[in-house]
Amino acid sequence: MSTSPPAPPDGPYGRGAAPSDPPTEATGPAGPYAGNPGSDPAGYDPNRFGSGGPSGTGAHHLGPYDTPPAGLSGPYDGPYDAAGAVAQGDPLIATSFSDWWSKVIGVLTRSWQPLLVIQIATVVPGMIVAAIVAGAAASQSTAVSIGGALLGLVGGLIVFVVALLAQAASVYVVGKQASGEEVGAGPALSFAAGRALPLLGWGILAAILIGVGFILLVIPGIYLIVVFAASLTGVIMFERAGIGRTFSLVNPAFGQTLGRLLSFALAALVYSAILGMIVGVIFREGFVGGLVYNVLTLPVTFASVGVAVVTYASLRHRENPEVTTRTLAAELDR
Repeated sequence: MSTSPPAPPDGPYGRGAAPSDPPTEATGPAGPYAGNPGSDPAGYDPNRFGSGGPSGTGAHHLGPYDTPPAGLSGPYDGPYDAAGAVAQGDPLIATSFSDWWSKVIGVLTRSWQPLLVIQIATVVPGMIVAAIVAGAAASQSTAVSIGGALLGLVGGLIVFVVALLAQAASVYVVGKQASGEEVGAGPALSFAAGRALPLLGWGILAAILIGVGFILLVIPGIYLIVVFAASLTGVIMFERAGIGRTFSLVNPAFGQTLGRLLSFALAALVYSAILGMIVGVIFREGFVGGLVYNVLTLPVTFASVGVAVVTYASLRHRENPEVTTRTLAAELDR
């Protein structure tokens, strides 16, 4: 005697909707994961809710294996996420190698005027003072050579401090102007003066560490140059943090950072070499030729500020996709 199978139990889609029944528009996909599409990667169609996600509000969060947001092209430095589309149009955050170069050039074209004023207001007087000190040191007799060496050290320290102040003020200008704010050289220099002691202290420590690194088979020195060039000024200016923060920020993307900085270094070297040959042919040697050469190499100086800020901003965004140019500009006013 045969018995009929028991009636299927009530399910999430109503009586009689057994897992073996064919799916319908009312019941949705069949199988043990019916009614819970997020737990069935093979049977769940992420597009059935449209571009807005299950809620229809656009709250579909992309994961590391999803396709990139609309408008993005080329490789992206990390998983695609909901902030990816914002990063693509952000003036300081690069999403690829070519985009990194584009953002660096954007800094140069957008902020060259205040950057030039900063250079005139800081570097030129610093170089004059250093030249006077160096001249005084060179005029010392052999009997007072120790005093001459000390004067030379003072001159080098002046140049170092002035360069740090110029870099800090330049970072302030670049960060503010990229966020749409107009800022002059005066507020930037005032801000840099307020950060002078941390910049000087951490800058001296970084220089010592790099020197020790080169003594230790060169490679550690190169590693430290990359880490500090990519993030030290940004960490001090934006985050008010110390030198240890630079390693946690750069190490996860060290190869990528090395490639970008190396490409800029090679470009700057080629530009400077060609410019030096041209200026040498026209002006020979002398004060005028040196002055013309220094003026024409200012774009490299300005671009180096862009390299530092764009690299740092991109590393911050890679670590936390919610970080944008506006975030960084707000951090400058803390």
